[in-house]
Amino acid sequence: MIDFDFEQQQDLIAQTAREFFAAQMPRTRVRQLEETELGYSPELWAAMAGLDWVGLTFPERLGGAGGSLADLFVIYIEMGRALATTPHLSTAVIAGETLLSAGNDAQQQRLLPAIARGECLVAPALIEADGAHGAGAVELQARPDGAGFRLDGSKILVPYADHAAELLVSARTGDGPDGVTLFLLEPGAAGVSIERLPNIGAYPLFAVTLDGARAGADAIVGERDRGAAALGPVLDRASLLQCAEIIGGGEAVLEIAVQYALDREQFGQPIGRFQAVQYLCSDIAIDVHLCTLLARQAAWLIDSGRPYARQLAIANARARAAAQHMVRQAHEVQAGHGFMLENDLQLFTRRAKHWEFNLGDARHHRDAIVSAL
Repeated sequence: MIDFDFEQQQDLIAQTAREFFAAQMPRTRVRQLEETELGYSPELWAAMAGLDWVGLTFPERLGGAGGSLADLFVIYIEMGRALATTPHLSTAVIAGETLLSAGNDAQQQRLLPAIARGECLVAPALIEADGAHGAGAVELQARPDGAGFRLDGSKILVPYADHAAELLVSARTGDGPDGVTLFLLEPGAAGVSIERLPNIGAYPLFAVTLDGARAGADAIVGERDRGAAALGPVLDRASLLQCAEIIGGGEAVLEIAVQYALDREQFGQPIGRFQAVQYLCSDIAIDVHLCTLLARQAAWLIDSGRPYARQLAIANARARAAAQHMVRQAHEVQAGHGFMLENDLQLFTRRAKHWEFNLGDARHHRDAIVSAL
C-alpha cells in the first residue's frame, strides 16, 4: 500500500520553503536575475545552505542533514512555484549524490562538505550535441595517455559551468554496454573552453569543449567503464525532483489563470463565469493533481527501496507533457494579454520549455515506460 501523505517534518519543511522563497525570490527578483551574467543569487544559495537544504541528503559526517528524497521533493515544489534558479539540481543532486555513491573518500571529503556549505559548485557535463541520454549517447573520448587520460570532445547544456569549481564529465573509455567513465576536471584547466548558450528559459547554460584536456587517474569518479551505471540512480532522483518543480510551477500558473478569470470582465461579467474558461482552468488543475499523485508515488517507492522504474517513467512522461500543456491553457485564458513580456505568465512559459526537456522529454520517458514493462 502506497502512503501518499507527507510526514509532519515534510509539511514543516514545505511551509518554511514557501515562506522563504516568497520573501527571497519575488518575481521582480526573478526578472532581475535573468538579466545578470551569474544567473542566480549567491545570497539565496548561501541562505539555502544555512537551512541545511543544499546538503540535505548528504550524511552528517560529510556536512549534510541525512534527509530523504521526500524532504527535497517538497522544497522543489516551492522552488518551481517561485521560479527560483539555483545550482541545487546540478550541484547538490546530480554531482553531489554521484560523488556520494561512487566517489572515493578523498573526493567526498574534498567536495561534499564544501557543497553542503554552499561554497562549491560542481557542474555535470553529460549531454552532447544530439541531446540524447544514456551510455550510448556518450561520444566524448577519453584515451589513456601516460598515467592519466586525454579528453577530446564537447558537451552542451552544462549548468553554471563558468562558476563551477569542478566539472563532472562523462567520457567514452570502452565499447561495452556501459563503456563510460566519469571524470572531475577543473573548468580553468588547459584544453578546456567554455561558451555561454542563450536559451529561452534564461538558465545559465554553457557549451564545454575539451581539446586535449588532461585528467589523472585520481580524477576518475567510481569505476572505469561503469560511469553510466553510477549515474543512473542519481539521474532518476534528479528527474523526479524536476517533476516537483513542474508541479510547483503548475500551481502558480493555475493561480495566475484563475485570478485573471476573476478580474477580467467581458459582456458585463467576469470571464471566469463562462464554462469555456472554467474548462481551461480545470485542465491545469487536473494536470497538477495527476502529476502530484504520480510523482509522490515514485518518490515513496524510491525512498522505501522498492522497484520504481515504471512508476518513475510514467511520472516523468506525464510531467514533461504537462509542463507545456499547463502554460498553454493559461495563455488561452489570458489570450493576447499573456503575450506581454511584463506578464508573469511569460516567466513560467519560458521556464516550462526548460522543464519540458531537461533530463529527458516526454518521448524519452515514454520509451523508458516500454523498457520497464
